[in-house]
Amino acid sequence: MNVSVQSAHRCGTAAIVGRPNVGKSTLLNRFLGQKIAIVSPKPETTRDRLLGILTLPAAQIMFLDTPGIYRGAKTLLGKHQVQQAQEALQEGDLILLMTEAQAGVTDGEREIIRLLPREKQGQTAPVFLAINKVDRVERGLILPQIEEMTRLYPFREIFPISATKGDNLEPLLKALTAALPEGPALYPPDQVTDRPVRDLARELIREKALLFTHEEIPHAVAVEMEEWRPGRPGREQAAGGLPSTYLRATLFVERETQKGILIGKEGALLKRIGRAARKEIEDLIEGPAYLDLWVKVQRNWRKDPAVLKRLGYG
Repeated sequence: MNVSVQSAHRCGTAAIVGRPNVGKSTLLNRFLGQKIAIVSPKPETTRDRLLGILTLPAAQIMFLDTPGIYRGAKTLLGKHQVQQAQEALQEGDLILLMTEAQAGVTDGEREIIRLLPREKQGQTAPVFLAINKVDRVERGLILPQIEEMTRLYPFREIFPISATKGDNLEPLLKALTAALPEGPALYPPDQVTDRPVRDLARELIREKALLFTHEEIPHAVAVEMEEWRPGRPGREQAAGGLPSTYLRATLFVERETQKGILIGKEGALLKRIGRAARKEIEDLIEGPAYLDLWVKVQRNWRKDPAVLKRLGYG
């Protein structure tokens, strides 16, 4: 995406917030031109804030992809997710609220709007609205949503977009970048996130578990990277003699029945998850990988502060 900003160099943070499943992670990946945030149709896919860094010729914008904000979180994990998103509202130099055209203006949006800052350091906070997935509804349904959202909050600008197809993203990015404060870049131009590659690989494994399972499994799955090292000779050796990066990861679930579902008949589902994750991990690390997956039961881990902290959610 080619966006230029005139005058002084700009640098700042843009917090992307919204209800679960409105397309925040898809938008981040699209802006960056590569995948750093996992995406699935399951609610609450994003569990923690993720920094995505976009360096342009005259600006650097640091996107904060956040978990969906919703009411009634019942577990410590759910409360952690909502807290992460709410904290991002205070940290962003600007805020991008995302909604989806199919749902219209919901009570969830109204609740988030009540959380939006009206002023920051004596000035009106620059808050933008992106109505996503406009390619899935009739055009006539968009204008009433824009009018209602305008009544609810004084947005700087409103953009109907399609994060999947890329529709209207260049004007949105140009507006966001122009609203950043002036300042030098904070990260090298080739850096796209501050997350270690191990964390990104762990999330790719969880993404495949989300995509290939149903019902209660997605919410109950967590992944811990147990080991990461150069491969040993033998079965971990890649084609052509190159040593594989050896990864051993554990997928945690809360009940024995969930463990059986995740493994599948004769291990078929776990193998499917492993194959799909390994392919994307190899793209990520730009080399061969040997992925060793295990499944363990950690009862009620979403309510256990010690386990949440160990898994990076504390």
